[in-house]
Amino acid sequence: MHRGPPVEPSPSGAPTPEAASVYTCDDIAALDDVAPVFVTADGTTPPPVAAIQPALSLNEYAVPALGGLSCSWRVGPAVGNPMQDSLATDWAYVSVKVVPGGADSWAPYVVGDGFSLGDGPSGTPMTIVGIEAATGCGIEPGCFISAPVGDDWVEIVLSTRWNSLDGGYYSGLTPDAILAQMQPLAASVFTALTDAHPGQLVWPAVDLVEREPDCTGALGSQGIATALGVDSLEYEVRSQSTVGTTYFDNYVAQRSGVFSCSVQVDGVPVDLIAAGLLGTSVTVGYDLAGLIDTMVSTPDSQAALPTVALKGAVEGEHAVQICTDITHFCIVFFSLGQSAYQVQSNSDTVAIAEAIIAEAR
Repeated sequence: MHRGPPVEPSPSGAPTPEAASVYTCDDIAALDDVAPVFVTADGTTPPPVAAIQPALSLNEYAVPALGGLSCSWRVGPAVGNPMQDSLATDWAYVSVKVVPGGADSWAPYVVGDGFSLGDGPSGTPMTIVGIEAATGCGIEPGCFISAPVGDDWVEIVLSTRWNSLDGGYYSGLTPDAILAQMQPLAASVFTALTDAHPGQLVWPAVDLVEREPDCTGALGSQGIATALGVDSLEYEVRSQSTVGTTYFDNYVAQRSGVFSCSVQVDGVPVDLIAAGLLGTSVTVGYDLAGLIDTMVSTPDSQAALPTVALKGAVEGEHAVQICTDITHFCIVFFSLGQSAYQVQSNSDTVAIAEAIIAEAR
């Protein structure tokens, strides 16, 4: 496995902080370690390429903002719109995310009848290079290996089109066989992190300013009420710090200060009134505008998340919108100043986003 350029030892034999080079994705996992994850039932091993799977939540892009490392590889065609079920294609992604300082908060996924999230034992505990990891497979997101490694929380997730545990890309393989194929990658990552000099695990982080979750300010209720076609509304705030269970995306959201404001009319989520479907909500990530830059600049996300022009946006701000093909439900991600927003609704998400921009400006 590639470890980066050699470093000169200090008199004690340990690498000096000045000489240590910060680890990249290539340093924690060579392609030879990634490739076994994607072996099919007939023994075929397509060559993996570096690619980030398009996602439906700001949280899933936020690890680098916390000074963590996020790596991802794909085989097969890019997944495309993450809100569509791409039945005609066989694809698979594997991601490795490392959050420094997360080991003390580590809690694995829980595998139940389908796939749930939270505290508790996982499906099949596994010891990998001396580290006990939680593992399991389910419908969503797929298969995982999760462990506290040193001071870090490490999450390795394999996702594909899962109609059933043995369907799609991995048809003919059992969950245990898939997890076995993920072990070389986990071993590479765990070993690299364990052997690293502390200076090699210091990645750039966003200077996050701690703020209380606030559903007023730029989320002016009257402008959004007009966009939704209602007389007035109120918000119910949902912060990850108030959620009882701990799982990886929840922990990342809590560390990054991401929170959501659910739109309520007479105490009922607004879209449930008309459609009986998902309600309208606005997710706020202060100081996280760079996450939107990632969405519009990385190849797989760039192709899957089409950009949209928002009235009131200024140079350097970006927006993308994705929608389902079976309902009116859409999600708009956009940057506003230094912050990132996510609007999801059955109503006009662009109009809601523009109302937020108008209130802020």
